[in-house]
Amino acid sequence: MNTATPPLQGFPDSAEGWLARLLSPECSASDHAAFEGWLAMSSRNALDYAEVERIHQLAGALRADMTSHAPEPRPTTRIPPTRRKRTWLRPLAWAAVLMLAVSGGLWMLAEFRSTQPIPYATEIGKQRHVDLPDGSTLVLDTDTRVEVAYERSRRHIVLLRGRVQASVAHDGNRPFVVTSGIGNIRALGTVFQVERRGASTVVALLEGRVIVDANGTEPGHAIELHPLQQLAYDADGKLGSPQSVDGSVAESWTRGRLVFKEERLADLIAVFNRYSHEQLILSQPELGDIRISGVFNADDQPGLLATLRQGWGLQAKPVAGNRIELSTTKQ
Repeated sequence: MNTATPPLQGFPDSAEGWLARLLSPECSASDHAAFEGWLAMSSRNALDYAEVERIHQLAGALRADMTSHAPEPRPTTRIPPTRRKRTWLRPLAWAAVLMLAVSGGLWMLAEFRSTQPIPYATEIGKQRHVDLPDGSTLVLDTDTRVEVAYERSRRHIVLLRGRVQASVAHDGNRPFVVTSGIGNIRALGTVFQVERRGASTVVALLEGRVIVDANGTEPGHAIELHPLQQLAYDADGKLGSPQSVDGSVAESWTRGRLVFKEERLADLIAVFNRYSHEQLILSQPELGDIRISGVFNADDQPGLLATLRQGWGLQAKPVAGNRIELSTTKQ
């Protein structure tokens, strides 16, 4: 399970090594920070670590079960040949169970024990595709962080910041749940997006079926979305009404493209600023009401500025810090 990712200096370079490091009594905050950095290097790293951790948990469960079944000490007596054979074979039987669990698919382990959340994250301007052990996939947008856990009754994703698209493998016995803020989005087999916008969350359904339940609403109150619908809820759990969404526009960011149709310039800038350390600002608030249509590469801020200059006469000027100011007059 060793990965080809270059090791962090002074830290393990394999999933097995990291498991030992994290279980060590000497494990420190710097170890945890380096571990998150190692996970972020490659989706393969996270998958390898999940497999190693599951093997460790299964082995622990088997050891505990063997201990609970251990016979009480008794006086030494002669054991009949047939019984001696069964006693000798018991450890091999447990070893066979372990080998079958590993070779038959590590995903089976999640049926017995919950796993610790596994973090996945992206930096500003980066995106990431993550293949989960259950067959589902995640696409993480720029500056996004999620935690993934496999529990007895559900597959659980916590969106801590940013935006994620989930393509869910069907499992009727174990629903797929995304938690963002105060609400939960429950899916069985579908494609949907969840985005945190400050204290609010926006959910967009592309295929299948999801149920959005914000804990701040009346007990039992939830809204089911139909394909190509989206809704938002706030920090208090107040659910908005479902609205139509253009599927090609909603999914364009997963391919590194940003599509705008009569979008306010202020909103367009807010989206672009998520992909760059250099932040665009407006010299005058009223410029934010200009309507823009177009298709842009998410990482092509210079291309956006050229379009705004040619089509709308907006000039760009670097100002204090990492900001670029847009105005209608030549600087």
